[in-house]
Amino acid sequence: MNKAFKLLGLLFVGHISFAQLDLSTVLEGGVDDAQVFLENYIEPATAGFGYGLNGGWYNTAKTHKRFGVDISVISSASLIPTNKEFFTFNNADYTNIKLTDNSVSSASIPTLLGPFGGAGAENNRPLLNFTFNEGNDDISISAPPGLGLKEDIGYNIIPTATIQAGIGLFKHTDVKFRYIPKISAQDAELSTFGVGLMHDIKHWLPFINKFPIDMSALIAWTNVNSKVSLNPTDEPTQAVEFDTNSLTFQLVASKKLSILTIYGGIGTSSFNSEVSLLGNYKTESKTYTDPINLNFKGQSLRSNVGVRLKLLIFTFSADYAFQEYNTFTAGFGFSIR
Repeated sequence: MNKAFKLLGLLFVGHISFAQLDLSTVLEGGVDDAQVFLENYIEPATAGFGYGLNGGWYNTAKTHKRFGVDISVISSASLIPTNKEFFTFNNADYTNIKLTDNSVSSASIPTLLGPFGGAGAENNRPLLNFTFNEGNDDISISAPPGLGLKEDIGYNIIPTATIQAGIGLFKHTDVKFRYIPKISAQDAELSTFGVGLMHDIKHWLPFINKFPIDMSALIAWTNVNSKVSLNPTDEPTQAVEFDTNSLTFQLVASKKLSILTIYGGIGTSSFNSEVSLLGNYKTESKTYTDPINLNFKGQSLRSNVGVRLKLLIFTFSADYAFQEYNTFTAGFGFSIR
């Protein structure tokens, strides 16, 4: 599978690809060791995806009049920090998986968002020794590679995309929705649902009521559920399931300048993701059923600045958010206020 297809796969199933791993080999060290290894390996992908979902909820602080509407297609790209391209493998954290080189107790290993590289310690892919759960036999393999997106496309990102609609239901308040019904393609399925509430707070603040800007408060939540089959032909039970919830609270301000609107916000961004490995996996020593369940959480301060262009009813927007995983968001849609 080439890198472009992997990137599209990340966009569709959420934020991760287990195609890089020989899961049966990883499980040779037992479920406990596999849990620790996979948690370190995929953590940057889950964080990038979770933070990315919080982008695009607004491109102005001005709420609709009653029954005013907007509909947008929104895409975001979370930038993976350089220090998240590798993780430190410590022998002490594992029981049956160890570095083959007995002279060292730790080594730097690519995460899923790290470089692809070649095998061997000189390429940051040192040899790992897997001891079978039941017996003294062992095998040695190179640590798995990353996707190598930076090498292939020049950027190390996790993309997200959604469809969003907003409506003014009562004075000073918009209700926003995100919805993608369950869709299936390439042995994967995905669904999205989200809801947000934005309220104009300027009329509650007499001391700034005369300022020529708009101000609102936003709280918004998004859920993405996805599932991808790992080996649909030979092992149809094998799949990875993802369930991600993201939450953001923002204070938003904007200023309209003719057809341009400059906007920005400050607040918090958080996510909670569960990743489950489903199905039957045979190793040299035993068969595992639904062996892995991982949970990832993150929270960060979030601030962003952006610009919106409105031509008649059509809107084009772009903004950049500063948070643990900085995120660029772009949107296109229409708005009738």
